[in-house]
Amino acid sequence: MIHANAETMSTYGHIIRKQIDDVFPAWVLNNFSVDIIELTAGEAHYELAYNPDLYRKVPAPNVAEILSGQAVMALADSLLVFPVLAQVGQTKEMVTLNSNTEFLRPIKAGKVSIKAKVIKAGSKVVRGQVEVFDTDNKLCALTIICYIFI
Repeated sequence: MIHANAETMSTYGHIIRKQIDDVFPAWVLNNFSVDIIELTAGEAHYELAYNPDLYRKVPAPNVAEILSGQAVMALADSLLVFPVLAQVGQTKEMVTLNSNTEFLRPIKAGKVSIKAKVIKAGSKVVRGQVEVFDTDNKLCALTIICYIFI
């Protein structure tokens, strides 16, 4: 589920509710518990709550839980939508044209912070960047996404 404070909801609630009610698939809403820390036109900061279903187990001798790459890519594609729509000022329909994720280091279990920002928004195409940080605030994944408005 996506959670936001009252101030964010008063400004961007229509965008958030539209995505939750009509756009995001149930598996995203059921598996990702995300707090919107800050949302402005073109930028957002989120925190992902721990869900063991999103982590893969690394066997001995390096026992750890590592956030699934599929989860990282789905988070990036889902969460960039909010700052994009906040910037264009309406709930436009869009689809992903391209997404490229670079995994820089494993994301171990703990606090996961996500920052999303619009790089360039045109009338038909918008590009953005999503950064995923681990509990030590180290950059772990970087995704560049291109959407087209339909």
